[in-house]
Amino acid sequence: MDRKRLAMEIDSLPTFRRPKLSLEQYATPGDIVATIVWDAYMRGLIAGRRVADLGCGTGRFSYAVRLLGGSPICVEIDPDALSAVDDVDAVICDVDRICIRNVDLVVMNPPFGVWRRGADVRFLDVALHISDIVYTIHKLSTLDYIVRRASLVGAEVHVLDRVYIPLPPIYRHHRKRVHRVEAVVLRIERGSVARRGK
Repeated sequence: MDRKRLAMEIDSLPTFRRPKLSLEQYATPGDIVATIVWDAYMRGLIAGRRVADLGCGTGRFSYAVRLLGGSPICVEIDPDALSAVDDVDAVICDVDRICIRNVDLVVMNPPFGVWRRGADVRFLDVALHISDIVYTIHKLSTLDYIVRRASLVGAEVHVLDRVYIPLPPIYRHHRKRVHRVEAVVLRIERGSVARRGK
């Protein structure tokens, strides 16, 4: 398995059957999932590790983690989305409830806070509460704020990639064939983990 093959595997997975705008549900493209999970894998953070996939949706990150030898835990509030997830431990709960603990790593593509203001920050706060290493995606326009927010808990932000996420017209208000959102793929490390990386 290499990064390109991993991306192809992820893109072959089913997407949301009934996406919910209030939860900002979109399928994360396979190449972005592969960027995150492959980076973590190459750093020895996947194989044999417990990895939380916060707001997992249809489980794309979890599937990639499992393919590379990790033990993923899907955390999702929407049972409809979880109906597409097979052979992965799943917890149905609101991310704010902090319903899991003792994980080695968090991977996530949180809501960007367009329809639920502050949702991106709530996900980030919970992720940094349950793990010292978080891989996440945020709108490029929020990067400075994310860096400041992470610094409040002694975490450092590393930009892995700048991407354009294609959003297909799956909701009624969409008028474009594809809308592209400029985003950043981040690895955030807290405390002793960040210091060891220097």
